Parts: sequence; C-alpha cells; structure tokens
Amino acid sequence: HKESGTIKGLETQIVDGVRFSNDPEAGITGEYASDEGNLISARMHPGKVEHPRWQALHVSLGPAPLADAMLLGVAIKSRAPESITTRLCIRSGRDGEFIDTFLPKTMISFAEPSLHLDVLPLDQVPDLPRSAQWRDLILFFRPGDVDIDLLDARLFIL
Repeated sequence: HKESGTIKGLETQIVDGVRFSNDPEAGITGEYASDEGNLISARMHPGKVEHPRWQALHVSLGPAPLADAMLLGVAIKSRAPESITTRLCIRSGRDGEFIDTFLPKTMISFAEPSLHLDVLPLDQVPDLPRSAQWRDLILFFRPGDVDIDLLDARLFIL
C-alpha cells in the first residue's frame, strides 16, 4: 500500500492514527512516503528557525492498558543517509491532559539499516499511568533537517 504527501504546518495526517506534529513557528516543510519495503520515509526542513522546538511522528496506540504488564518496549528498524538521533516517548492521555514518559535509550539511525531495541521496566517508572484514555508512541526527531526511513516498528507489552 503506497502513500505519499507533503509535510507542512503543525499537523500532517498520514493515515488514521499516524501523524506528524511539528513546531508551527519553525516553518517546517517536507515530504513523506510509504511503500512495501518502508513503513515511512520522512524528509523535513525547518524554514524559519534552525532548531525547531519539536519535530515528531505520532502513532496512536489506543488505550494500551498496562495494569498487568511488566515491560513496555519497542523495536524499530531504521536507516538515514546521515546519522540522526530520535527520542522515543509514550504519551498517556486522560481528561484533556497528558503525561510523557521517555524510553531510556536514544535511537540512532545510520546509513545501513539498524535495529533499535528499548524497554521500560514498568516497576521503575511510577509516573507512567497504568490506564489511560489514549496513548501515542512518539518519535521526537532531533531538531533541524530530518531524512529518515522507518523500515519496521513494533511495540510490545509483556
């Protein structure tokens, strides 16, 4: 299934439950594409400021209950022509408010496909709500030019 489009402004919806969110004051523009061998490719360039406050990809997880879970983790395979760092976050929302919980490791994408594996031992993150009305997995790209291919992404709850 192929998708492609333009990234512009605060929010760019890709498909239901997947969207880019960017600092509206940064004047970020870019393109995205998706095909069989690549979940999503993104090319973004800030226009007004060199270091935007945020550039992110949000993936909706629904309520993703964690009451009986021991671990929450991600495995992401990525590639980037020039090394780029990405911080991963679980955003938990309830009653119009949200709490961000960052995974401990920073994802680094290289010219060759690489696998990033990260886990949150839930007994060590008391601020992460065990129930929420909604959750997002957010990939916060480093501020500035972004050129990345997300080849595969998996979330697991054990």
